[in-house]
Amino acid sequence: MLRYNSHRHRKLMDESEYALQDACDASSARVSRVVNNVLQDSLLYRLWESRHAELLLPVAEHGDKKHQIVALRNAEIQLVHRRALFRYLRDNKVRGEKRRQLFSTFRNNLYYHDAVLAEHRQYMLAVSSRISADHLIEVMNDPNSKGLLRQYEELYGRYFNMQCYVNGMGNSECIELVRSMMGDAREQLRQMRQHIESERPDSGCASFDRQEALARSGRYPVLNYMVG
Repeated sequence: MLRYNSHRHRKLMDESEYALQDACDASSARVSRVVNNVLQDSLLYRLWESRHAELLLPVAEHGDKKHQIVALRNAEIQLVHRRALFRYLRDNKVRGEKRRQLFSTFRNNLYYHDAVLAEHRQYMLAVSSRISADHLIEVMNDPNSKGLLRQYEELYGRYFNMQCYVNGMGNSECIELVRSMMGDAREQLRQMRQHIESERPDSGCASFDRQEALARSGRYPVLNYMVG
């Protein structure tokens, strides 16, 4: 059985699991399929549970809303990174030798078949944790986070595209040009992360503890937190 570091940690996990269960009926077939795969595979679910609990530990260590929100934002940033390779392969329909080249770059310690399985597993776990983390931010009522994280995901997506191009996806002259642009992209990401950590929560935001107590009292509103 998973061990929790505090009562708050357990409550955060309980709320995360509720969100995951609800996501089985998501309007997005892709999201529903991913979550059902995680929930129906006991080994995969236990892996999600342990990794998600580790992700939420910094949130559980704070009782005030600002530190909880910042910790959730940082968790979401990690999940952006964990989804990046599989999303790139899917969105750009990368096949054949180019696909092998990328796995060799990002998963060079594994055989190709094992690397594909490991990356797909990481993607499914990250999608599932993203659903739960989004829900926790919605529970605390901080719409500011949604916009900030969307901007970060767009910036990181552009940077990751450049990284993939440099790693064998283009001709040598273009690679040098793209490599020269990557420094600016990294700086934009650094500044965006600083902004994410310093931007205060929305004025209507409340701590997870308060919102969870309201939910138990029956005064907590139902939220539409599903992600596409």
